[in-house]
Amino acid sequence: MVYSAVGIKCRECAKLPRSARLAFGPDRAVRTVAAALLGGTIVGFVYYLLLFAVGFFFLAFFIGAGIGYVIGELVLRAGKYYRGWESAAIAVGGTVWAFLFPPFLTAVLRFGLSFDVVVFGLSGQSVIHWLVMAIAGYVAWQRNR
Repeated sequence: MVYSAVGIKCRECAKLPRSARLAFGPDRAVRTVAAALLGGTIVGFVYYLLLFAVGFFFLAFFIGAGIGYVIGELVLRAGKYYRGWESAAIAVGGTVWAFLFPPFLTAVLRFGLSFDVVVFGLSGQSVIHWLVMAIAGYVAWQRNR
């Protein structure tokens, strides 16, 4: 027996027809990737602006969790509330984008594009910063899983 929204059913009767199942098609993928990149860019620049203006070291973990929640919610809504590993992976990618793109872009605009600038822009963060990014990615993953 299987518990369903309308009561108890047998396994055969409880199966949804193929047309009733949600699919993560190309239209959802494009919307979720666009939302993750755009939201990650905006949230990332706001995060770094606040980080350099205020220097909130002890609040960084809470703000990281908030960033993961915001990116996860953006991806969830852009995908029309589809939950699965696909949307969760896109949300984690958008969260990583929020933490890596602003310092990388700042380094490229300041020093030009070269191999040294790329390495410096991506590796110039502290261990605490990488932990905050991991927490944010975990929250984004859980929001879409």
